[in-house]
Amino acid sequence: MKSGVTVTQVSVSTKAGAGESGITGQLLGYVVTWILPVLSSLLIIWLALSLTDFYYPHAWVSAHIATIAHSFATHGIIGLGGIPIENFDPITTQPDNYLHWPPFFYYVLSLVPRAFPDSIRAMHLFMAFIAIANAYVMWLIASMFFKPRVAIVCGSAFLLMPATLRYGLILLPANLAMLWVSVALLFMLRYLQGSDAGRGKLLDLGLSTLAFFLACITSWEPFLALPGLLLAYAFDRRSEIFKTCFCWAIAAIAAGASTLVIYSLSDSTFLEDMWSIFTFRLGLTQYLPLSARVHPVEGQLETIDSLNVLSSAAHFFDAYVVRTQVFCGSLGIVGLFALFSTALRRRGTPNNFFATLLLPLGTVWLGWAAIMQGHYIIHEYQLILATPLLAIGVTCLYSLLDDIRLAAPDSWPRENLAMLTNLALPCALLFVGISAVAITVRGEAEAWDLANLGRRIKAEVPAGAVVVTNEMSMVPTYYSERHVIRGVPDGAYLESKLGMIQDTCPNCALYLAVRRQNVQKFRDQLDRLQPVFEDDSFIVKKISRAEHTR
Repeated sequence: MKSGVTVTQVSVSTKAGAGESGITGQLLGYVVTWILPVLSSLLIIWLALSLTDFYYPHAWVSAHIATIAHSFATHGIIGLGGIPIENFDPITTQPDNYLHWPPFFYYVLSLVPRAFPDSIRAMHLFMAFIAIANAYVMWLIASMFFKPRVAIVCGSAFLLMPATLRYGLILLPANLAMLWVSVALLFMLRYLQGSDAGRGKLLDLGLSTLAFFLACITSWEPFLALPGLLLAYAFDRRSEIFKTCFCWAIAAIAAGASTLVIYSLSDSTFLEDMWSIFTFRLGLTQYLPLSARVHPVEGQLETIDSLNVLSSAAHFFDAYVVRTQVFCGSLGIVGLFALFSTALRRRGTPNNFFATLLLPLGTVWLGWAAIMQGHYIIHEYQLILATPLLAIGVTCLYSLLDDIRLAAPDSWPRENLAMLTNLALPCALLFVGISAVAITVRGEAEAWDLANLGRRIKAEVPAGAVVVTNEMSMVPTYYSERHVIRGVPDGAYLESKLGMIQDTCPNCALYLAVRRQNVQKFRDQLDRLQPVFEDDSFIVKKISRAEHTR
């Protein structure tokens, strides 16, 4: 009798424990399936709403692209012949064409200031929408290879990567381009995995090709996805992969040709200038601006030495190891090892296209880092190219932990693995994301100062005038809403360029605007110019017609 009571008590206790464990498992499951994606989306939206000015790291990029978008919003895409203009009115006889990147992103972004004039927050919200859309597409892609709950981690990890939260809201063509790459890969996988040989499969191939065309006419980086797809065909010689390679190649050629035609019609020196900037970004030469370029900002670039990270082990380690860890997080790095492990385990699986997904993403990131090393190292925001691959890596890590949890024979290790998988890993992702947001929101004092210089120029200089400054950043240009000639190094250089400036805008009033710490560079000119404004921070003076003709 005593023995029976004991067995009954143990049985009841075991059922109760199992019930409690099941409830705990369900609650932990909600962390991944609902709480994590909602919090990651809300976090990036909150960040976009908080960034009401261009004051964060690399804000000069956003100010630059926003100025181009403003030009298209003001004059229209057709009105400017599709040519990006990186300045405000007046458009001089030699407009500031910015022809180093394909134009599609500028066209799309120009719709935002047209709908919401002078709203920096609206442009950041637009970029947040692009990031969330990319995360959604990454979730759809992951759903083809992982269980539904595991796939959700992919989209959340993409949004919470430090690179996304630090640079995903920068007005950068690569952010939209990577969305198009993800869409192209999604429809490519649907085409490859589809069993129906009818019209639906051809539609998937066509949509994949269209998305890849849009990616290539948005930015240069997606062109490197094509070698990755060709590499995938070398490992898996299925006719469907070859057909996709062929269609993507046609799309890339069409996008490149469209860009060359649009830009060449505007600037006959476009190809020569592109080659100069290309070899500079390769780390092979200095940038040699053409003599026809008016604005001295390009003259200052002539003094910048090329950077070859392969020149020493220290440069290489800092460029490709330290930066990757800082901007992608330790979790992302660990995820890469899980990614390799998962790819190897799935290598012999029939109808598995996991490598066909990974290789194009890998060549976009690593190919750009290796080939365009000068650009990749100088502009650390290029690490956004790594986020799709790293998000898949974190998903692989979660999947491996989940598989180990399910295979555990005892309840105790299973419960601990559940805590690690469904609570610790999401919390680690959120911690990494919140830390990145804190850095972004903190901003930089230099960018604030430059923005105030732009506001002062707008207040003191009438519309239609031309402003000369020694500042290289585009932040003062955007805030001033005036035609600004940047990067004039000193007074002697200004004297040498006055005649050229007069020729490009004969009837324009001309002003000089500098910050107080740069006064000594223009001391002789400032002493004889007509005062307009002066305080402890900024000096604005008018250059008279007599100075034009000295």
